Amino acid sequence: MAKYDFDEVIDRKGTCSEKWDGLKKHFGTDDVLPMWVADMDFKSPPEVIKLIVERSKHGIFGYPVRTESYYEAIINWVRERYDWEIKGDWIVDVPSVMPGIAAAILAFTSQGDSVMIQPPVYPPFFEVIESLDRQVLPNRLQLGEKWHMDFSELERQLPSAKAFLLCNPHNPVGRVWTAEDLLSLSRACLKAGVPILSDDIHCDFVYPGHKYTPLASLDEESLMNTVTFMSASKTFNIAGFKNAYAIVPNAEMREKLSKILKGLHFGSGDLFGILGLEVAYRYGKDWLDELILYLEENRDIAVSALQKAGVDVISPEGTYLLWLDLRKLGLSQDELMKFLIEKAKLGLNDGLNFGPDGAGFVRMNIGCPRKILREGINRLVRALS
Repeated sequence: MAKYDFDEVIDRKGTCSEKWDGLKKHFGTDDVLPMWVADMDFKSPPEVIKLIVERSKHGIFGYPVRTESYYEAIINWVRERYDWEIKGDWIVDVPSVMPGIAAAILAFTSQGDSVMIQPPVYPPFFEVIESLDRQVLPNRLQLGEKWHMDFSELERQLPSAKAFLLCNPHNPVGRVWTAEDLLSLSRACLKAGVPILSDDIHCDFVYPGHKYTPLASLDEESLMNTVTFMSASKTFNIAGFKNAYAIVPNAEMREKLSKILKGLHFGSGDLFGILGLEVAYRYGKDWLDELILYLEENRDIAVSALQKAGVDVISPEGTYLLWLDLRKLGLSQDELMKFLIEKAKLGLNDGLNFGPDGAGFVRMNIGCPRKILREGINRLVRALS
């Protein structure tokens, strides 16, 4: 019997929520069902809520410190979930994943250098590279029965790159890269002398039948050439508390990254982000295991209904995101978004923000109670018919 009520519909309007209160700014209207920003419409684990409430009652919110038990919680989580034994001195504190990646790009590349990414991919990857006056080097994912890497093209391009920015599991296409994929990628990067920055923020969302592998855990060479970024924020729906960490086994790379972070003065971190991570990692396992099963059913319901309606969508192996291929409609991207907003009354992520390869696509967030999920699917199916 289910212990947690993921079916509960909670009104998030007026709670300073980008997903729900940012609709007019983003879509030009409040009259859409938001299935865009990658946060979930579920309450965080009760242990997290209880701790935050109790700590709030204290009434003093000064500078926080990360204690030994905080780092122990990370080490234990990574060991128990991913069978990867990491050391405490490998952990580098970052305010959240993207600022950490930005700091790593500053640490390992110079202005004008190229950073390889694999579009269609998370829009901030483009933003952070270009804003730091680096060049985006796209190694485009290929669409077959499932999305896959183009290794021959990757090996041809890599000598032009100074860093490789990986997304594992991949947002938005939902691939959980296999150990074989990752080993091929790692060997190619090692051969070209290119460090790997791996954004693994979705690593806790992997469906039965698939296995997340941290690239750095593959072998000693991969370990020494990879910076792995993780966070509890996505997993336990506490993204409003800014906190993440990088795992950097290579001492020289760790020193370079730490120097940049010190220069940016990111400071002691977010009090509730620090507390939230520790209590979630210590007590949130059962909540997460039950959530994965709920999301798996959401995924199966959505994929089945959308495929019946003629939408091309590949069932994701991980994440709570669907990458919908609507190119058959023959609409320009502006026309497609207008159709979804005005006819379907849906707020979905514009595929073009994930790179030029995203034209004709949109991203749908299924991390929501089933009532909202069914409403969203019905709106899209009705509009398409």
